[in-house]
Amino acid sequence: MSAESVTSSNHRILYPGPDIVVTDVYIETPSARYPVRRLAILDPEQIYTHPGLIVALYCGGVELLLAFSVAVLYGSAQALLCTAGVLAGGGMAGAVLVDNRRNPRWMELTAWYEGRLVVLFASDDQRIFGQVHRAVVRAIEANRPPRP
Repeated sequence: MSAESVTSSNHRILYPGPDIVVTDVYIETPSARYPVRRLAILDPEQIYTHPGLIVALYCGGVELLLAFSVAVLYGSAQALLCTAGVLAGGGMAGAVLVDNRRNPRWMELTAWYEGRLVVLFASDDQRIFGQVHRAVVRAIEANRPPRP
């Protein structure tokens, strides 16, 4: 899948990346070459690999339940619930910040090809994924029949 093999033909290269080559006629991945006319591209999918927000919500709920139980047992509901609320809110805010910083979204570009679902490209780099996605959209537009 080298750029040299693509440039030797008359096809216009829309994205000459190392992991995927997109031309106006085909898309070449490390596993196969797919003619653009035979692909049905699906919307890009974004996946959270480690959703810290869900963990934070769960832990915050458990924390509030424990604080409420202790407050009922000892009769000091106001102080313990305020403390638990502050801790739960701080924990959730910290988890969201950590999740956004450490957990970039995993993005996949998939398509139907000959009755099976294939992953054309996947990345956690939003900039590169956007470039590949735009190249694929341009390839599809180049293969659309002209409007009457």
